Amino acid sequence: MCQGKLESNPTYTRANITMPDYQIYHRMDELLGEVDALVDRHPGIMRRDMMEATVDGYSTKMSVVSVSPGGFDGKLDEKLRILLNFGEHARELVTSELALRLLSMLGGEHNLTVDNRTRLAHILPHTVMKIIPMENVNGRVKVEAGDLCERKNGRGVDTNRNWKVDWGKKEKDYNPNEEYPGTAPFSEPETRILHQLVKEFAPQVWVNVHSGMEALFMPYDHKKMVPNDSGGVAVRNLLQVLNEQHCQGRCAVGSGGAFVGYLSHGTATDYIYDVAKVPIALTLEIFGDEKTPDEDCFRMFNPVSYNQLEEVLAKWSTIFFALLVNLPKTLSSMPSTIAATSWDISESSSLRPLKQFEYLYNGSGELKKLGRVWHGMDTVSEGLRTPDTEASLQYYLLFCLMLLIMSWFRCSRRYKRLFFYIRSVSRR
Repeated sequence: MCQGKLESNPTYTRANITMPDYQIYHRMDELLGEVDALVDRHPGIMRRDMMEATVDGYSTKMSVVSVSPGGFDGKLDEKLRILLNFGEHARELVTSELALRLLSMLGGEHNLTVDNRTRLAHILPHTVMKIIPMENVNGRVKVEAGDLCERKNGRGVDTNRNWKVDWGKKEKDYNPNEEYPGTAPFSEPETRILHQLVKEFAPQVWVNVHSGMEALFMPYDHKKMVPNDSGGVAVRNLLQVLNEQHCQGRCAVGSGGAFVGYLSHGTATDYIYDVAKVPIALTLEIFGDEKTPDEDCFRMFNPVSYNQLEEVLAKWSTIFFALLVNLPKTLSSMPSTIAATSWDISESSSLRPLKQFEYLYNGSGELKKLGRVWHGMDTVSEGLRTPDTEASLQYYLLFCLMLLIMSWFRCSRRYKRLFFYIRSVSRR
């Protein structure tokens, strides 16, 4: 989200610039291909839609993954609805890597990292998410072609300046190479797709994931203040807790306008909070090397080593699930009728986890671990038994039962032959 300026230092040569290591990072086609394969392996809890839009001859496609850990049966509008957006700025590759990691965890293919696992098992069956792994695919093409500082879309518009709230206002330090807002609000197909999703899905929670620093932001971006009603206070308190527990107090918390160093006009989070009335609207900044020169954009916005990348993905996936665990309590304090749905989901409440989650508990009420095997790799999934894996287990047990019955029949026939042979010998 933070701005970089490749043109600011003419003495900084190409030889000084860090290049992406695609042994560590996925290229765009590889990442979206892995997302598709993951959805195909979990049809009981995941679905994918490809949304397309064209404006004045400029087109884009956006993959949208729906995840419903309790299955897609029943009324989805009665569940907690979360909309997560990744890869809005093209140069922030790490954000789409986090999207893939979260999807893997939700599918039970990667260790689930969360402190209060019991509470999570109560909440997830009653949650539905829509996840955009990579909003800005056209800008990403430019980055992979070598334009490592590109953050805008395929025709040079910053889609996080293309929303209607305070659109087009320019600060004294406005840089059109970084934050050109387009010719009008919603002039871009990317923002039109997201706008449509917000209207149709009606989420209670919006999370826009960026990099450039470490921060847990809430509205506003276009002014140095946060909402001061009871809902705003509740969200700020939640972010402070996450900061202390998982950022060791190092993450910026509050208004993006107050902490980023500049005001941002026409952002998605401000519109989704102010106009769409989504009660919890957040921007997460998951990484930033602020000591790096502005010209070295890849290093500034993305971890450069495998260990560093894994550390970031582990930390922010933990923060996401910690956020999820605390959402019902936070929503219950909201004045909005949208958020006033009963989310009293706790271990002591009468709302029990769905059947496919009961295996997570042992006799003492604590969660158990489940060994899973994927593509020959034996891992311990501390994730979830989902409806599709539940069905697979039932087929396996039925198969074992059939083998047992067949073995019994074979043994029975042999026993009878032996019995008649002994009787005939004894009578001789």
